Amino acid sequence: MGKFTGIAYEPHPVSPERKAELREQGLKILDVRFKPEADEEAVDLTKLKVDVIKARLTAKGVEFDAAAKKPELLELLLKQEEA
Repeated sequence: MGKFTGIAYEPHPVSPERKAELREQGLKILDVRFKPEADEEAVDLTKLKVDVIKARLTAKGVEFDAAAKKPELLELLLKQEEA
């Protein structure tokens, strides 16, 4: 296994497919309940990749179209961040 480049906070249990996807990106997987609140503020959401936006939406329990493009997903995530 390679060196981790970041952390993915995911609701557990995480499917084997999702684990493989995240690990392929060099991310370490931690349960979303351990995510520090300050971590949210430090991230520029507009610079996140689509798969990371999808993971954040999933962690927040937000349903979305799997074929949705980045602008649509980002809009959903920004609405969640404002709430």
